[in-house]
Amino acid sequence: MKCFLPFVIIILLNACSDSMNGKPTPQNLIPRDTLVMVLKDMTLIESHIQTKYLHVSRFQKTMNMSGKKILDHYSISHKRFEESMEYYGSRQEVMQSIYAQILDSLNKEASLLSNDVVLIDTSVFQTQPKRIKGFKLNQ
Repeated sequence: MKCFLPFVIIILLNACSDSMNGKPTPQNLIPRDTLVMVLKDMTLIESHIQTKYLHVSRFQKTMNMSGKKILDHYSISHKRFEESMEYYGSRQEVMQSIYAQILDSLNKEASLLSNDVVLIDTSVFQTQPKRIKGFKLNQ
């Protein structure tokens, strides 16, 4: 019995350490940089859809179809995406850094867009748009 107890303790500690480290690495894990691009695209699509559709049922159908198209674009199966999300999701620090990278990228893009805004002077004396930082106005 004395030999059995340390064996059980070692097995329990090993099981606990596996669950603390997260899920095992799937064979077809999506690389981190690819996952960042996929999640960024999904975030942009979701934001657009949320502003366009007021009903959740319509939003959900549209988001599911759009998500499938994004995965198809990157040649990623739904199963592979879910397994990769479970893997990365079981590692909080990694997932937080992924979302931080997505947020930084979106903020950079937003600042670039705000720098290229076209101001229109609506005064009586001048009605022509003003050009700002290389933005071309299609007329």
